Amino acid sequence: MFVNRMTARKFRAICNYIAGWILATVCISALGMTAFGEFSLSKLFFMLQLSIFVGLSHGIYDVVVLQDEMDHRSVPTALFIRSLYFIANISINYALCILLWDMNTNSGQFITDHGLAKVAEEFSSPECITTIALLFFLAHFFTFSNSVHKKFGTRVFINTLLGKYQDPVEEDLIFMFIDLRHSTEFAEELGHVKYSSFMKDYYRLLSNCCAENRGDIYQIAGDGAFLTWKTSACKKKARPINCFYDFAVCLERTKPRFMKKYGVAPSFKAGAHCGKVISTEVGNFGSEMAYHGDVLNTTSRIQSLCSKLGKDFLISEDLYIKLPLPLPHEYFCHKEGFFELRGKKKEILIFSLHTP
Repeated sequence: MFVNRMTARKFRAICNYIAGWILATVCISALGMTAFGEFSLSKLFFMLQLSIFVGLSHGIYDVVVLQDEMDHRSVPTALFIRSLYFIANISINYALCILLWDMNTNSGQFITDHGLAKVAEEFSSPECITTIALLFFLAHFFTFSNSVHKKFGTRVFINTLLGKYQDPVEEDLIFMFIDLRHSTEFAEELGHVKYSSFMKDYYRLLSNCCAENRGDIYQIAGDGAFLTWKTSACKKKARPINCFYDFAVCLERTKPRFMKKYGVAPSFKAGAHCGKVISTEVGNFGSEMAYHGDVLNTTSRIQSLCSKLGKDFLISEDLYIKLPLPLPHEYFCHKEGFFELRGKKKEILIFSLHTP
């Protein structure tokens, strides 16, 4: 595979920034020009070019420079720095577009006296100042939307906007419960402040691996996290298996960094299961997504068998028969036998996953 999943995720994220900027900017420009009876195709193309440049710059700043992370500075400082960046980004790209259009229509040279005079003329016009101000607020809106999107995940975010989960919906989902090993010992050794920082670094890596495999983090509770996928989205690609593998490789690669910073390194165990659940929004003020059904309890019970069996990854028969074969990364399944899980009337056949 020429492009790894992390690179693909970052590329998709930047493309989403560009697409969002194009859609918003062109639509607003077209509506504005139509409303004032001054529709101009050349002006529309100019705004299209500007939106591509601004969207690309915005995407690179958030995805590459900030590494998809929240700004760790105080809110006023972060807001001030980001506002300066947006003004500079929009103004520079606006000037760049003017110079490019002047180059195409005049001498063919990129920077000329005529082009610079055109830039100065445009930047002194009320229309240009209004456009920059509008794009400035649009940039902050995109940042806010992206923060909400990261909070809820792609699938939940889109379906919530569409109002899909206002009423209960039955869905066939895969759940994977990932649990940090030795969490109690780590908490006692590190202390609560340092342990909190440790868990933040650990979950940052997990969320990246989950996003790179098109999954969503449903719930984080202490040292455990529920990850979820639509079953239909995993029929051709075993995304939960890829996620488990990627996270294991990621922790192995970052182990020296954890050891240097904390003196300990994380490892994990996981259980996965699938089935039908009811998805809905619960609560009124501060509402959140909830999944109702025994699939989640069964998943956590399967994961609890990892310590008993001495395994890192266990899955149910229900999930095994739905995964595409052969499994990625040369994984193979070993039948561990039937187990009676707490709260279940019937025994469940459990498989462990191994690499050669």
